[in-house]
Amino acid sequence: MSRDELMNKIVELDNRILSLLDPLEISRLIMEREELLASIPEIKLGLEDAYSIAENNNKIMNHLKNIEADLKRRLRDVKYYSDIYGNYYLSSYKLRDNLLSKKV
Repeated sequence: MSRDELMNKIVELDNRILSLLDPLEISRLIMEREELLASIPEIKLGLEDAYSIAENNNKIMNHLKNIEADLKRRLRDVKYYSDIYGNYYLSSYKLRDNLLSKKV
C-alpha cells in the first residue's frame, strides 16, 4: 500500500470513528486502524503526516472520553430513576398494606 493510500484510509477511518457513538463499532474500527498504523514502519511518512496522525489520535481520545462521560451520566440517570421508582413502589405497597390492614 502506498503512503497516500495508507494516509487516506487512516483519515477515512478517523472520520468514521469520530462520527460514531456506538462503542462496539468504534472499537472494531480502532482495531482496523491499529492494523494500518502497524504498517507505517514500512512506509516513510513525512513530519506533517505524523503530526496529522497524532492530532487525530488526540481527537479520538477526546471523543472516547466524551462518550464515556455521557454513558456515566446516563447510568447515573438510570440509577436515579430506578431509585425513584423503587421508592414509589415501596411507598405504594406500604400504603396498600395500610389500607388493607385498616379494612380488616
